[in-house]
Amino acid sequence: MDNLKRLVNAFSKKFDFLVLTTGPNLAYAVGMPDALGLVVELSTGYSTLYVSRLDYARAKSTTAVDKVIGVSTAEIPPRRRGEELVTTPFVDIVKKLEGSVASDNKELGVDVRGEILELRSVKSEWELEVMKRALEITERAYVSLSDVKLVGMRERDVAALIYKWFIEYGADGVAFDPIVASGPNGAYPHYKFGDREITYGDYVVIDAGAKRGVYCSDMTRTLAFGQSTALRDAMYAVYEAVKAAEKRVGDGVPAAEVDKTAREVLSEYGYGEYFIHSTGHGVGVEVHEPPRLFATSKEVLKRGQVVTIEPGVYIEGVGGVRIEDMVYIDGGAVVLNKYPKTYFLA
Repeated sequence: MDNLKRLVNAFSKKFDFLVLTTGPNLAYAVGMPDALGLVVELSTGYSTLYVSRLDYARAKSTTAVDKVIGVSTAEIPPRRRGEELVTTPFVDIVKKLEGSVASDNKELGVDVRGEILELRSVKSEWELEVMKRALEITERAYVSLSDVKLVGMRERDVAALIYKWFIEYGADGVAFDPIVASGPNGAYPHYKFGDREITYGDYVVIDAGAKRGVYCSDMTRTLAFGQSTALRDAMYAVYEAVKAAEKRVGDGVPAAEVDKTAREVLSEYGYGEYFIHSTGHGVGVEVHEPPRLFATSKEVLKRGQVVTIEPGVYIEGVGGVRIEDMVYIDGGAVVLNKYPKTYFLA
């Protein structure tokens, strides 16, 4: 309920009600992204969660709100004893509220999506601990990968192992579909996985993130099977870019400055033209959320934010290298990852 209290404190001086309808904001406020909507009376903090009738019992047992109301198109079968049920669409319920409404849906009230995202970007201690746990699960899967003979396996087989291990190690899901990009496929930043077999000499970009509760993790490592002359120098260049960018991270530092630092290092090594995406992004209930660390960003980093640092090099027809850490901003940067940044396998 800490997050719900933060939302009430943020909007109670200007509005009578807060209405949330989007999955990430519902996850943040009450831990149930698949609810229909949340209505909070800001003067009292009284919260009412509206869910599909199918989710009524689950919501009652798993969310710490003042009231849960099930929504159904018809009362068939008749409501059970103690069941709160309506047949009115959630939108119509909101439109009958008397007073000023702040909402993440501009059709239902004053649009406060930006303010909510800014609030979400600064993590409380308990949020940070949950995210650390998600990252620990992710890193445990990487450790397990290093114990498996990956040469000869298809990319999709490796992805299947990651899914399997995440669940076995305590994840509540995946933050995103894992990327397993071997050899020339590593040149595509948003590649997922396919039928290509990993061969000796490949550099394999693996990007994965477990979810714990509603919170995400996100990390990338490039596993090198042999000393490929084409990408060996790129691996060290990206390693140096990550370290330099992480040193630049801090409370009050412009996000664009962190991006600039990573680009300067890669340019010094001759790889500037091959770094084709931003240096990082915030992580929370969504795997990509503010702040964004890119060249023209106007955002300034804040204490309490969790961001990724993930420069990369992508050479078409050859392959790619990306290293991605999660970093907590506490004055300076606190790197949350424990797994080595570079990994060469014989």
